[in-house]
Amino acid sequence: MACLLANMERWPRALPLVVEKRDRRQDLMRSAISVFARYGYHETGIRAIVEEAECAIGTFYLYFSSKADCFIALIDALYHQTMQAVMAERSEFSTAEAKLRGSLSAVVEVLLRERDLTRVVLVQAVGADPLLETHLWHIHRTFADLLAGELEECGLGPERSSLGAWAFVGALAEVFGLWAREPEQNLEEMARGVRSLFWTAWGLENASDGPV
Repeated sequence: MACLLANMERWPRALPLVVEKRDRRQDLMRSAISVFARYGYHETGIRAIVEEAECAIGTFYLYFSSKADCFIALIDALYHQTMQAVMAERSEFSTAEAKLRGSLSAVVEVLLRERDLTRVVLVQAVGADPLLETHLWHIHRTFADLLAGELEECGLGPERSSLGAWAFVGALAEVFGLWAREPEQNLEEMARGVRSLFWTAWGLENASDGPV
């Protein structure tokens, strides 16, 4: 959680007698992660979030229209961090298979680093609210479309690439959801196993080589 949107927190050193302006939106998001992680989506109220952030309810409504809107902001924060990491990792490779391995490694790295946020998004959004589930579906579709394009580059046909991509994204979501509920599970091992299974199904080679 401490790493959440860290690039936005690198404020310059304040001059003497100058009070730094606090980023209340980030305060509220950090507090929301903490409260959602402890109590779950349905048992969390806006008052609990603002008390954790030490601000007024009116401040909450300056940034979010509702509890669901705040939760969507957390989903987006995890999504943007993950996509930035994926794009950076993919740029290091030239082949579709290498890019695919790099993408998965980047996803796992972000989810491991943002453990509380991952647990909140992957466990509590499921079944909590149709709006949240729709938002998650669009994010899954973004990853599936990216993967489908890479599979086509590997030589799979469009239909098989699309179906394989959706199956892969769904399997990963289940693995991450299991890990979020049972953090003692070895996420790297599980992710490697899923990749190996799909690599075989897709007819790709060297499924066990390289990082997760």
